[in-house]
Amino acid sequence: MSKNSINTINYFELPSDNNEQLKQFYNSVFNWTFKEGKDTADYWYTESAGIKGALLKRRSGEQNAPTLFIQVDSIDNCIAKAEREGAKVVVDKQEVSEGIFAIMKDPQQNAIGVWQPK
Repeated sequence: MSKNSINTINYFELPSDNNEQLKQFYNSVFNWTFKEGKDTADYWYTESAGIKGALLKRRSGEQNAPTLFIQVDSIDNCIAKAEREGAKVVVDKQEVSEGIFAIMKDPQQNAIGVWQPK
């Protein structure tokens, strides 16, 4: 994930039922290139979209829109604050090679990701 400033959007994920189809689409239309991820099967990174992002196998039927990730300095503090303000964690925090992420729904049910780099 991008190493941008704290509290800024720095990553996106596009859910997919067919990664090959979406890789072809985004390459053909926008000239994005992809490389296979190292942490999860069916995860394809791109750095040619303006910010880093990925195509990934849809996690659930509820994941029907892109997820934007906001970089934070402490994922635990962010989740605690967000829950106090009415958010609900829908993907518990998970560690991957570059950091820790979680996905929440805000009080209006918008999915947002939070990301803490290592």
